[in-house]
Amino acid sequence: KPLIFNEKSVGLNRALPHTGMLKITLHDGSHELRFNLEGKLSGPWVGELGQCWHTAASASSGRKTVLDLGEVDFVDPEGLALLAEMHGRGVKLVASTPLMQALVNEICHSPRCARVEDAHASASSPRTGRSPRTL
Repeated sequence: KPLIFNEKSVGLNRALPHTGMLKITLHDGSHELRFNLEGKLSGPWVGELGQCWHTAASASSGRKTVLDLGEVDFVDPEGLALLAEMHGRGVKLVASTPLMQALVNEICHSPRCARVEDAHASASSPRTGRSPRTL
C-alpha cells in the first residue's frame, strides 16, 4: 500500500495560487543594493519582486545588486524565470538552503558558476548554519 503524505503530515505549506506570502526587505548600502526575501516567490509576489527590482535598479547608481534567497522556501516557474532574468542582468543570487542552491545551480546550468560567498560579504545563515552560495 502506498504511503500518502499531505501538507499537515510532513509540515509543508504547499503554495497554491494567491496564497503564501513573500517578505521583501531592501538594504540600500553605499556599495550594494541587497534584497532579502522570506517566504514564497510565487503568484502575485513574482510581479511584486520584479517591480521592486526595476524601481530600485533605476536608482542604484552602478552599485552591485544582491538577491538573498536564504529564507525562501518555494519558487514557482514564473519566479524561477524572474530569478534567471535578474541573474542575466548581473544580479548576484545568494542561496543557503539545499533547495535554493539547486535552483541557483539550475539557473546557472553549471555547478561551477556557484561559489561560496566571501565571509565578509555575507554571514552564515542564522537559521541553517550553512554557508551561503552565490551565483
